[in-house]
Amino acid sequence: MNNPFNYSNFVTGRCFCNRKTEQEDLMEFIRSSQNVLLYSHRRTGKSSLIKQVFLNIKQNSPEIGTLYIDLYGTTSEKEFITRIFQQLSVLETNTDKLLKLLKNSIEKFSFQISVEPGTNLPAITPLFRSADENLVLKNLMGLLKKFSKKRKIVIALDEFQEVAKYANADLFEKNLRSYIQQHSNICYIFSGSQQHLLTAMFQSQSRAFYQQAASYPLQQIKTAHYIPWMGKMFDKGNLSINNRDLQAIVEHFENHPMYIQLFCFFLWQELQRNSWNDQTINLIERAMIDQKHLEYQTLWDNLSINQKKTLKLILINEGQNLFAAEALIAVNIKTASIVTRCLKTLSEKEILVKNGKYIIQDLFLKKWLALNAQL
Repeated sequence: MNNPFNYSNFVTGRCFCNRKTEQEDLMEFIRSSQNVLLYSHRRTGKSSLIKQVFLNIKQNSPEIGTLYIDLYGTTSEKEFITRIFQQLSVLETNTDKLLKLLKNSIEKFSFQISVEPGTNLPAITPLFRSADENLVLKNLMGLLKKFSKKRKIVIALDEFQEVAKYANADLFEKNLRSYIQQHSNICYIFSGSQQHLLTAMFQSQSRAFYQQAASYPLQQIKTAHYIPWMGKMFDKGNLSINNRDLQAIVEHFENHPMYIQLFCFFLWQELQRNSWNDQTINLIERAMIDQKHLEYQTLWDNLSINQKKTLKLILINEGQNLFAAEALIAVNIKTASIVTRCLKTLSEKEILVKNGKYIIQDLFLKKWLALNAQL
């Protein structure tokens, strides 16, 4: 049997661990055509959850149309619009019907059509030469409204916080909101990982998307849900591990789905050669950290001395009480204002997140720092 653990791609089907409550909650938003803001730290399974829900819809509720748009890396409204246009064939797989709909609905601008390799579905790319973004956006949102008259639709805009970085973000958000408000038969899932940007977009009264979606923070998967799932996966490969050791793995990696998938991938390989023992977790973990050494060393070398000290401060104090005089003295930081500036910069670099306390997002970076960061 091939290694069933997957850490680098979307995880669905048998590789997807539980989240039954979250799946049911999202389906309720979808059936009611209510918009939802889904957020959590990076690599905690937001996109996989959306993909799993969409897979469930395909298998059990095919009358609902699904559209997944990855906005990561987009830098302008043109790219935002283009990404959605290029996925419209998912809502209408009949090429002739799609082209007819486009010709009857598009006004005052042109588009080109190519064929996506692998799927043989048409990919539509709008041409902005003779039209501005507002006109193309109007046509696009009008098309989505037409699609939704025939069937309920759910549109996932993943990494939606990218919109806040566009040059004309405020105006674009206002225009986008004005159209979305008219889509009574579409559920929009706004998903993202940069909580400070999403919070500003959806909770600031001065922003267009203020209170436009129900807030749904994605919580950790419970240990009690991990253990039977992991046990079943290993059992299929005749690699039996007792529940006590499975629990130790989950707790060691702080219930983080990506790191648990990653560790179990390497554990699966290790158990093909050697049996489990008390040192297995530490040996595999150390090998995994060593593989990332050059990457982490480069990151560390590019930080200022005060940013390094601030990370050390977070390690020592577990992200809390960072401004206490004795804490600052311990890492030789002169003033609390230095820590404030460094926390802001490290958060912008996505090295840190704040969730009641400051957390180093990358668990392996945290472990590497504990082993290697000397000041």
